[in-house]
Amino acid sequence: MLQVPGGARAVALLIALVAVPAAVAAQQGPVGAMFESDKARDPARAASFQVVDLPTQAGQSSLKIYLSAGDLERAFDRPEFRPGATILPTNTDLSITAVQPATQRLLISRVQQHPEVLRDLEAQIAARRKQPAANAAEAGTLRIGVDAFVAQLPRGGAAPANASFPKAACLIATEFAQGGAVDRRELYAQDRVRRGVAACLTALDAAGAQSVVLPQMGAASSEAQKNDALYEGQRTLMECRLLNSTAGIALGIHDFAASRRNVREIGLVQWERELDLMFKVPPDSRAASSAQAAYRLYAEQIREAFRRGLAGEKTTVAHVKGSCNAILDMQ
Repeated sequence: MLQVPGGARAVALLIALVAVPAAVAAQQGPVGAMFESDKARDPARAASFQVVDLPTQAGQSSLKIYLSAGDLERAFDRPEFRPGATILPTNTDLSITAVQPATQRLLISRVQQHPEVLRDLEAQIAARRKQPAANAAEAGTLRIGVDAFVAQLPRGGAAPANASFPKAACLIATEFAQGGAVDRRELYAQDRVRRGVAACLTALDAAGAQSVVLPQMGAASSEAQKNDALYEGQRTLMECRLLNSTAGIALGIHDFAASRRNVREIGLVQWERELDLMFKVPPDSRAASSAQAAYRLYAEQIREAFRRGLAGEKTTVAHVKGSCNAILDMQ
C-alpha cells in the first residue's frame, strides 16, 4: 500500500475540504445562487427566505423550490443568476407595450434592445392572437390567471451574446391592458393562478428549461384602493394580495411537480421594494419595533402559505391572522 507522509495527508485533507463546497457550488443552479446572494445581502430579511425540496420520482434529480426577497432584475442582468426561463405577468390583450402590468416591462425593455428578437416575439404573439378564445365570456386573448403564452427568445436560434433575458418566457394575464383588475377580485381565485402557473411550468419543462424564476403575481395593482371600503389601510390590502398570490403560485408548482422532467429549481421572488413599502421605517422611529414585529408575522404567514401550497393545500382565512376574508375566500 502506498504510504502518504503526514504532511501530505494534511494537505490532501485540506484540498478535500475545499473541494466539497466547490462541488456544491458547481451543482447549484442560477436560482439557488441568487437565493444565497440575496439572503446574504440583507440579513434583516432572513425571515422571507425558505427552501423546500419536493419529493421526486426514482432516478430524478431533486426539485428545489426557493422563496426569497430581492429584485427580479438581478436574475436578468447578472449572468450567474440568469435562469433558463421565467414566468411573468401580462395583460389579457397580450399587449407588450401596455402600461399594465408594470412587471412585464422587466422583460420587454430588455428584449427591445435586440430588434431581431423583438420582431420574433411580436410574430409569436400575432400567431397566438389568431387562435380562438378559450372562453367567449371573458374578453381578451388570455383569461386572467388561467391562460398561458410561451415565447422563445428567439425561436430557432440562440439569443444574442449580450442578451439580458432568459431563453424562454411564459406570460400569464394578471391585469387588463388599461388596468382595473383590482376591482375584480374574483379573477384572483387561487385555483385560477394555480392553473396558469402549472401550465407555464409544464410548457417550459417540455422546452427543456432546468431553472425557472417568477415574481409574486396579481398583487401590484393593490397600490390603488379604488372602491375598497373593506380595508383599514394600504398595507393590509397588499399583505392579503401577496399572501393570496404566493398560495396560488405554490399550488401551481405542486400540480406541476409530479410530471416534471427537466426543471431542477424554481425561484419565487418577493420584491424587496414592496417589503420596504409595507414595513420599513427609520431605525430611530418609535414605530421601529412594531414594524419589525409586523414584518415577522407577515413573513411567517407567507412561508406558511408557500409550504401549504407546495403540499397541495389552499390557504384560507383560517390560516391567516387579520382580515383577508374578501380575498382568501374567493373561489
